[in-house]
Amino acid sequence: MLNWIRRRLPAPTRPPKRIFVLGGGGSRGACTVGVLRALLEAGIRPDGVVGCSSGAFNAAALAWKPELETIERLALVWRSIRNRDLFNRNPLRMALRYAQSHNSFFDSRYLRALAARHLPPTFADLAIPCAIIATNLTRARKEVFTTGSLPDAVAASSAIPGVFNPFRIDGDEFVDGAAADNAGLGEAVAMGATSIIVIDNSTTNPRRPLSSRNLTGVLAQSLQILLGQRMMEEYQRYAQQAQITLLMPNIEFGTEGTNFSQVERLIDESYRRAHAFLRGGGLGLDGQVEPGIHCLLPAWNRTGLTLAAGD
Repeated sequence: MLNWIRRRLPAPTRPPKRIFVLGGGGSRGACTVGVLRALLEAGIRPDGVVGCSSGAFNAAALAWKPELETIERLALVWRSIRNRDLFNRNPLRMALRYAQSHNSFFDSRYLRALAARHLPPTFADLAIPCAIIATNLTRARKEVFTTGSLPDAVAASSAIPGVFNPFRIDGDEFVDGAAADNAGLGEAVAMGATSIIVIDNSTTNPRRPLSSRNLTGVLAQSLQILLGQRMMEEYQRYAQQAQITLLMPNIEFGTEGTNFSQVERLIDESYRRAHAFLRGGGLGLDGQVEPGIHCLLPAWNRTGLTLAAGD
């Protein structure tokens, strides 16, 4: 059982540095777009970003130009993705793909093509620092990309094991960063963060019934529990080193991570929840987002449920 402690760290003696940490969740990464829009409208902008899995794409786009215009373009990209683009479930095609790869049903090269179409070619083209987390299968370790090819890093971070084939870079094979570290708080601290805003899409309502009781549904729910627990542990680990605001927009609604048919709803609902939270007390007198763990509930219900917050 987590021990929720109300705390606010002393004001930093150095200039504050705000880092956004953007989690994944497949199609639920669309929730991040809505929350980012609300944050930027409130004047909350990052000095650097960390991204993992589908959050890597969001992070790279935001780091390119951390402006509202970028969020609007990002929303258009998310709305343009169709299930058939990422997951062509034709049985013959899937069988052929598996026979060719022996490790996946879908091709991670699409992830790279999507990133190359909408992002700059290298990290050097970004306006603010960006770190992208992937899992190096070849060397059995977490890998953090901060230089080199941006589309390669995004594809490596987003290749869900067993779904997409590992993405190869310089002879090493990479899969989804969440396999090693979906939180990214350590990377934010290493970037010099005094304030960290995390958007976590891994947590779902524990009272919500499984969307499916077959093998896929059970595995997906088990993974959500694992990722959510890891995030809470990382929050406790780093809460003494930086002011951390953990925003969870995916409470009581959401879809399977491979379902892109509800992207527009996820963006719009997450925006409404984050906007209501910020207007309803989520911003402190200093104009900063209140630290703590905030479950963003529907505006008609509450503006949010805070589990841990500063005094």
